[in-house]
Amino acid sequence: MKNLLVCFASIVFLLQGGLAWGEQAVDFAREILPILSNKCFICHGPDSREKDNLRLDSFEGATADLDGHQAINPKQPEKSEILARINDAESPMPPEDAEKKLTDGERKLISRWVREGGTYAKHWSFVVPKKAASQSKEANPVDGFIADGLKKTSKSFAQEAQRDVLARRVALVLTGLPPEPAPLQKFLADKSPGAYEKLVDELLANRKYGEHQARYWLDAVRYGDTHGLHLDNRRGIYSYRDWVIYTLNQNQPLDEFITWQLAGDLLPNPTLAQRVATGFVRMNPTTAEGGAIPQEFQAKNNFDRTETLGTVLLGMSLTCARCHTHKYDPIPQTEYYKLFAFFNSTSESSMDGNSYTYGPVLKAPASVTAWSEWESFEADADRMIESAQKTAAGLPAAEAKKWQTANKKARLNMLAAKDGPLASLKLQDEAAGLVAKMAKAEAAFTTTLVTQELPKPRTTQVLQRGEYNLPVGDPLQPGVFSVMGAFPEDAPNNRLGLAQWLTSREHPLVSRVWVNRIWQRTFGDGLVRTPEDFGLQGKQPSHPELLDWLAVELQDSGWDLKHILRLMVTSKTFKQSSEWRNDIDDPENKLFARGPSYRLDAEVIRDIALWSSNLLNEQMGGEGIKPYQPGGLWKALAHPGSNTKQYVKDSGDKLYRRSLYVYWKRTSPHPMMMLFDAPSREASCVRRSRTNTPLQSLGLLNETQRLEMSRKLAERLLQQAEDDTSRMDLLFTLLASRKPSDAERAACDKLLNAMRNRYNDSKEDAVALLSTGDAPRNDKLDPIEQAAWAQVAITVLASDVSLLLY
Repeated sequence: MKNLLVCFASIVFLLQGGLAWGEQAVDFAREILPILSNKCFICHGPDSREKDNLRLDSFEGATADLDGHQAINPKQPEKSEILARINDAESPMPPEDAEKKLTDGERKLISRWVREGGTYAKHWSFVVPKKAASQSKEANPVDGFIADGLKKTSKSFAQEAQRDVLARRVALVLTGLPPEPAPLQKFLADKSPGAYEKLVDELLANRKYGEHQARYWLDAVRYGDTHGLHLDNRRGIYSYRDWVIYTLNQNQPLDEFITWQLAGDLLPNPTLAQRVATGFVRMNPTTAEGGAIPQEFQAKNNFDRTETLGTVLLGMSLTCARCHTHKYDPIPQTEYYKLFAFFNSTSESSMDGNSYTYGPVLKAPASVTAWSEWESFEADADRMIESAQKTAAGLPAAEAKKWQTANKKARLNMLAAKDGPLASLKLQDEAAGLVAKMAKAEAAFTTTLVTQELPKPRTTQVLQRGEYNLPVGDPLQPGVFSVMGAFPEDAPNNRLGLAQWLTSREHPLVSRVWVNRIWQRTFGDGLVRTPEDFGLQGKQPSHPELLDWLAVELQDSGWDLKHILRLMVTSKTFKQSSEWRNDIDDPENKLFARGPSYRLDAEVIRDIALWSSNLLNEQMGGEGIKPYQPGGLWKALAHPGSNTKQYVKDSGDKLYRRSLYVYWKRTSPHPMMMLFDAPSREASCVRRSRTNTPLQSLGLLNETQRLEMSRKLAERLLQQAEDDTSRMDLLFTLLASRKPSDAERAACDKLLNAMRNRYNDSKEDAVALLSTGDAPRNDKLDPIEQAAWAQVAITVLASDVSLLLY
């Protein structure tokens, strides 16, 4: 009887709340808030300027008594004014002339929500993520959450991709290059249960991993080798780029990675690497244009930094709040300028002086290899100093106080001095040797931009309409967005404290934003398909529980990027075949019911061709390189006084470096990079476009380096294989990690024979093709045969076989 009464009471409650039997209550955060934000907040949101205007962005505002009316009356829902206004046929809200009007479905959903009580909840991305268990029992937690979503459609995972396809896929995702033929064959021959996981670990340990992963970060922080505005002169910053590559290969924890870049200079006794990392803050485009107003560019530089921080770490678009309180997200204008204040006290001039050494600057390692060497020297120095601590403590008081107040370099010199107070340590010879090695390394250092604080902070005020000359209100102390949690109590009120706030367990966004972009680089699309906007105008996550699980797992793992990538690429979800499924209506693969398939990025497309043709120069780091590009591009866009108006192509091995190292002039990036949707890096980019245009085909088939790479690839085929069949097998093994299908082989054989006939009639054309580019031609090979195979190679290089991850 008791159970019957409970059941009867539940039925009455459901009916009174407006719910049909079995119907789920409306989820405000995921169903109602996006509608209000999109259709109502323009007039009734956070930036509502009328004192007595209705506010729908909070429960307090929506339930406020305005002239005897309540938009939402939680005690008597049917008397809620919002029900009458949204359903008024003659004078609806939003009004008839509004740009965005409610649909019938949205009216019904809002009406249901109001009748259920009109309760409010935070937007999902402002709630601290928590781990929840998936319903499906899968070995890899990623698969459990994906399986949960598939079960709702009564479907399951696609079959696993072929092993050769899988090897190519995971190699491209982790290193940006296909697997080498020998390791590929070793993997294909290894039938042990852990063979795939072993391959993944080898790829994560490969030094090419850091080069590939660094590119995503450089897009986000808008890395460039030039200032970016007006003269767009050269800028000394590539040591920062090389540090990023080095530290990602070392798998530095991401919370530390963030902290060093925001505030490495504010750490106790900062190391060279910690100071160089602060180049992140200096990455904004700058100018020294005649007539520019320094105070204006002081504001502009910090607008850029503040809004880049929003995009890169918060997944939020903050630009609106520069001029007024955000119309959609709970970001008051005052809080925008409090965040702005963290950057307003850095010491560089607002004008760059068109200088390569736009101070403050440091001397730092000039390549990735040099960074590795320097870090090993630093470790040796730390070891020696630590071993000398006990002896130093026994020195006379005055000498013990030199030692205690000296920095690392001075302590090492004390150890190395023959007649110094520590001359009788066994470490003297070793320390002297290390001092000499470090001095030699420092002699080869380059200049790089870094960040440091002013002794006295600049005054920050709200700028009316974002105008530098219209400050209003009282001076502001640095601060953070209250909707994202409190500033840590024991944190310093500077960039270091900001970094501690961002990386705290209580921050709702940073770890979510990171794992979403890691998922995006792995699967082609994020769980949130607006990685730059986790706010109310952004897309809802396709798998919110998975996103939150990964966000917490990132923190639990010690912010271990390789761990998260390994989880993703060893999942059943990642290993699925990417073939189209006719049994599921999911053209955008939001269910992740098939494997990833997408066009590769510009740099990867070029690097694959360099690698397959045996041209790739694997030197890591150093100043940006200048490969072939059409003449006059820089000059056409440059100021006459610019030191980047003349493009001087490099020669020798520099032409064949990885595309990560292509010199990045912001006002005129390399045309083949731009053709395949690389960003200009004038602003932060966390999601590249993927276009498909006829110009891309023209570039792939006619650009100088493409022709050069195809003829060198043909040379490789002729030298490493004996006949047409084995050469075709090698070509497809290099580019697709498999042999060609029957249809592919037939089409390529037909093209090969046609090209043989074409060049038999014109040997001069064959020689002309084989003379394209600077790489020397092997004149011992038959030019007709090499030219014919070059045409086959360039065709396959320009096809889906080479251009897609699948």
